[in-house]
Amino acid sequence: MTKKTTIFALMTIIMFAGCVGSPIHSTITYNRVQDDISRNNKNLMTLKIGMSQEQALQHMGQPERSEGYEWGSAWLYRTAMTSGIYGTADSDFTPVAFDEKGNLIGWGRNFFTEHVKRYEIKIKKE
Repeated sequence: MTKKTTIFALMTIIMFAGCVGSPIHSTITYNRVQDDISRNNKNLMTLKIGMSQEQALQHMGQPERSEGYEWGSAWLYRTAMTSGIYGTADSDFTPVAFDEKGNLIGWGRNFFTEHVKRYEIKIKKE
């Protein structure tokens, strides 16, 4: 192979690997998401009720999403991949909930659902 051919082949491979949707990109992204899922599931086991947000952040790292509520906030960590690499199904995320003072009050989809129910406003139809 000539030097020109080698450079062209190398540039083609780099371009192909860098394109979103390419098999290489998808594999790298899939592996990164799986690593995040494994790390998040492992780190959830180190949480303790009453931790500050700062302490929880040290254990868990940055959440993928966060939500604010009248009663406090929830940080959402990806712990499954049922809806694909780029999916955003609630079932793929585990909420970590904090009260209005920033103290950890619980985590997990069941905890979060029950906690939110306590604050729902019921409108009575007349």
